[in-house]
Amino acid sequence: MQVSLRLETPEDEPFLYRLITTTVAEELMAWAWDEKMRDPLLRMQYNGRQQSIRSGYPNAEHSIILLDGNPAGRIVIDRGETFVHLVDIAILAAHRGVGIGSAVLRELLAEADGAGKTVTLNVNATNRAAALYERLGFRRTGGSEVQHYMERPAVSPS
Repeated sequence: MQVSLRLETPEDEPFLYRLITTTVAEELMAWAWDEKMRDPLLRMQYNGRQQSIRSGYPNAEHSIILLDGNPAGRIVIDRGETFVHLVDIAILAAHRGVGIGSAVLRELLAEADGAGKTVTLNVNATNRAAALYERLGFRRTGGSEVQHYMERPAVSPS
């Protein structure tokens, strides 16, 4: 299993649409919705999420996560002078639970450690990725009952 990243391109739009709408459909249990209602609402969710990320993090790096050269997910990272913010990470359901997210996040943490930067993120309290973040050293530092703000300070090499 080879996991790598490449910058997102306009040609990734169909993949990103599929990735994000299936992820949102899972989060909202949209498979139970009437199809005539589901598709337009998922399109609105997709457009809203993309617009929110692009306007909220105009300097963020948008990358496609590749598994053996094939698109398996996406990651959006906003790098500041003293921090690295994980804006978004999503992996296709068929590829979850096999270590792709862990591999990408460990690489990001190593980069941040080398630069002496804290890594921050927001995660929905019910998202199973929260447990992964905790295993990787993130600790909750704020947020609400629904949305948790987490940080992982830079680790100096010993």
